This record gives sequence, structure tokens and C-alpha cells, in this order.
Amino acid sequence: AAARAGIVIEEKNWPPFFPIIHHDIHREIPVHLQHIQYAAFGSWLGMLVCLAWNFIAVTVAWIKGEGIKIWLLAIIYALSGMPGSYFLWYRPLYRAMRTGSALKFGWFFLFYLLHILFTIFAAVAPPIVFKGKSLAGILPTVDLFSGHTLVAIFYLVGFACFLLEALISCWVLKDVYAYFRGSGKAADMQREAARGAVRAAI
Repeated sequence: AAARAGIVIEEKNWPPFFPIIHHDIHREIPVHLQHIQYAAFGSWLGMLVCLAWNFIAVTVAWIKGEGIKIWLLAIIYALSGMPGSYFLWYRPLYRAMRTGSALKFGWFFLFYLLHILFTIFAAVAPPIVFKGKSLAGILPTVDLFSGHTLVAIFYLVGFACFLLEALISCWVLKDVYAYFRGSGKAADMQREAARGAVRAAI
């Protein structure tokens, strides 16, 4: 009944072994945009890997005596970042590609820029919060090599993951923005924002 009424039903179908989200690039995204969406999907999966490996690396550091605070922070990063990355930037891009909504593109750009800034910050992991060891970046890696070589190796892998994620994310952002500007969506977003401002004023 909902389908006949024109309501889009998003059936959960991914991952296949335990569906928790709706995801069907091949059927729902225009063919000429699928390569961008697949790249963004790879970026999202990469973020999940980064956060999962960061948790593993920090767990090893905690076991080796680095303190429980960094481990609790790693849990917070994982539990907030995994669903947050999906709801804040991946799903908005998916729906923007599917529907052509300029405002959804705007939402994506805002949070994807924050995502890129976080991955760069994580790759460096400056000593701001608990000596930076709650994130497996290059600075704590160098520090750990002087006393905990095994932990440092785990952190080095984490640094490589965050660095690769940052590079892939910049590439995805470039491609999405090129499409956004070339398709005229930027002008559409300005018009939608203006209409929203008028309605709010009224």
C-alpha cells in the first residue's frame, strides 16, 4: 500500500548476512554516478576499518600499561564514529545522488569536510588528549617505538589506515564537488536555501 501511494520503502539489505541498512547502488544510483558512490562507499568502509583497528591498537596499548582512559576514548570514537559517519555524510550523499537534492549535497559537504579533518587529526594524533595515544597516529607511534615496539607496530598500521582514508576521502570530495558544480546543483542549493529563508521569515 505504501509503495502504491508513492512512498519509498527502504528495505534493509546490507550487509547480506545481517541487514541493518538499505543499500543498492546498482539499482538506485544513476549509472554515470555509480563510480563516485562506490568510491564514497569505500571511504565509509575505510572509516569503519580505521576506527576498528584504532580500538584494537589502543587496547594493546592499554594492556601494555598505557592507561584505561585512552581505551575508553577509543571505544567512544568507535561507537560514535561508525554510525555517525553513515548517518551524517554517507546516507545524505546516497540520497543526494539518488534524488538530486541540492540541500542533501550541502549536508554531505559540511560533514564530509569534518570527516576529513578528523582523519588528518587522527593520522597525526597530536598530544592534546592523553598524550594523543587514544588515536593510532604517527606521533604516538614514534613515541612508542622507544619503549613498546609491539604496540608501536599496531599504531603504525593505524597511522597508515588513517592516512590512506584521508587521501581517499579527499579524492571522493573532489569528484563529488566536480559533479555538484558541473550539474548546476550549486545554484539549486542557493535557490532552495533562499526559499527556506523566505518561508522562515514569513
